[in-house]
Amino acid sequence: MSSVITHYSDIDDMLKDINLPLMKHPLVYVTRFEDHDFNENYSGIYTHDYFEFSFSLGYNASVSVGQQTSNILEDSLVFISPGQLVKWDKNGHTQNAAVGYILLFKPEFLLFGNGVFGFYKQFPFFKRNTSPGYRLTADQKIMIQSFFEKINEEYDRNDENSLEIIRSYLTILLFNTKRMLEFSAAKSQLRTRADEITYQFENAIIQAKHKRQAIKHYAIQLNISPIYLSECIKKSTGKTAKQIIDEYLILESKSLLKQSSDSIAQIAYMLGFEDNSNFVKYFKKHTGVTPKMFKEKP
Repeated sequence: MSSVITHYSDIDDMLKDINLPLMKHPLVYVTRFEDHDFNENYSGIYTHDYFEFSFSLGYNASVSVGQQTSNILEDSLVFISPGQLVKWDKNGHTQNAAVGYILLFKPEFLLFGNGVFGFYKQFPFFKRNTSPGYRLTADQKIMIQSFFEKINEEYDRNDENSLEIIRSYLTILLFNTKRMLEFSAAKSQLRTRADEITYQFENAIIQAKHKRQAIKHYAIQLNISPIYLSECIKKSTGKTAKQIIDEYLILESKSLLKQSSDSIAQIAYMLGFEDNSNFVKYFKKHTGVTPKMFKEKP
């Protein structure tokens, strides 16, 4: 990948670069590519602060997230999380009946409790470090496309009820997708054993009651050695296992500080810190501010 990376905190900035219509609502955006003369040659590398949920049929293109690449002719459903490094590439012609949707939304658009971390916990198919693509059956494609069509139609209607209807449709779509990916043959397109281990590792962190654990703790859960776990994580993501633990620990810390009425000392204990002062030092090291400053910031 090129070293030139664009970070989008504003969804409209990304839409301008792709040459798509700008947002009608501040927290959510959806469009069908075939309805617009979008920039098919856009090949920028980017990160952003929101969730990206794409569905496509017939497009010959690939998406790279971190060190992993999926072809969307095979992987029709793509999930991209805040902070992931992304690159899209078009690979020649599309099929005649190609259809593609992109849905962008900020985590506060959906009300699931503990902010971004709560969203990861509720919808584990969004991952920060593992492959974003999923292969679907014919029936699953029909179901997903139907929801995207309804959301897109409501977005274009844009009347006084549209935002709540979009929120409802998106909620149902995400929960249906969760059920579909848990209990059907649809699998994340994990390319190697290292990718599979990384996927399981992220799940274990998200579900852990106390996330501040040694790597050995998670290795035991996965029935592998800490050394092998560390090697797999590094190979799959380019990060250390500790870096990934820290990512999720800071995410949950921020969510609890903003959403919970518990004291900072109570939150520190919930996260696995025996001493409140250690939590304060840890949080400031990773964010640049103290937990108190973050909690009180509007």
